[in-house]
Amino acid sequence: MFTDRRVLAILNPSSGGGDGSAFADELPSNLERLGAGSVEVRVTQGPDDAFDWAAGAGEEGFDVVLAGGGDGTVTAVGHGVMRSRSALRIGIVPLGTANGLARVLRLPLDPPRTLEALAAGRVVDIDAVDIPSHDAISLLFFGAGLDAEINLDASSERKERLGIMAYVVAALNRLRGARNHDLHLVVDERDEHLRGHTVVGFNATRLQMLGLTVGPNAQPHDGRMEVAALRNPGFWATAGQVLRLVSGSASRMELEPAQALRLDADPPLPVQVDGDVIGETPLEAKVVPAALRFIADASYEGDLE
Repeated sequence: MFTDRRVLAILNPSSGGGDGSAFADELPSNLERLGAGSVEVRVTQGPDDAFDWAAGAGEEGFDVVLAGGGDGTVTAVGHGVMRSRSALRIGIVPLGTANGLARVLRLPLDPPRTLEALAAGRVVDIDAVDIPSHDAISLLFFGAGLDAEINLDASSERKERLGIMAYVVAALNRLRGARNHDLHLVVDERDEHLRGHTVVGFNATRLQMLGLTVGPNAQPHDGRMEVAALRNPGFWATAGQVLRLVSGSASRMELEPAQALRLDADPPLPVQVDGDVIGETPLEAKVVPAALRFIADASYEGDLE
């Protein structure tokens, strides 16, 4: 995958408690050992660097862009490539806490092993969800309400200290306080007014964790997202629906396929995209099929199902 290719590696130094900076020094020699023709490493200093560098990578003559960091860095790189309309291949070096898309694509989470898997991997087309209301895209999932509140509570300090358990702790705390809002939800041609506290759209959420396949039944190769609305306040009712969503078979009963949605809420709800809180409702989203080309592990067969 790297043979004789020009590789741009974009690394977030704050991902994984600082692993991004430590990994940068050894990355060029590792990639050249795997056949790369040339390697340039850039370490982000500001919130727009990953997007800007990825957007310009095609015009600069790069063939492959590596996104080294967490899910936010991966999405920023994907956003830049998508906006530039280039056909660059994107590889993930998982340095974050959850590393959702790396798990979906069955990549190992140990960076040296990841590079080897990418070198021997295969290119797959990935759907993206364009979110024009917030000038963003989603590769994994996005939503308004409880999920955004959980990500607000799972701060960088807590993730560094607790790892993925930071999300579990935040979820347990927020489940107790879920309150319904007046929602106006348009899913494709269906227009509905309802009382609810969360609306989530899933694009790529069937992933490997501890040897098990978990997560809502959403695949990033079918030209659609899966939408769920959580309407019942209270700890046990909401916890039950969340547990059904993360079960592959049970999630089908909770999910509605869609190509587009719009959500208004009174009072407004916080909005998150792939784990980053980026504003409030109103929220608009539309699926862009096969928008990006990612490198998956050679064993990945999600696009063949």
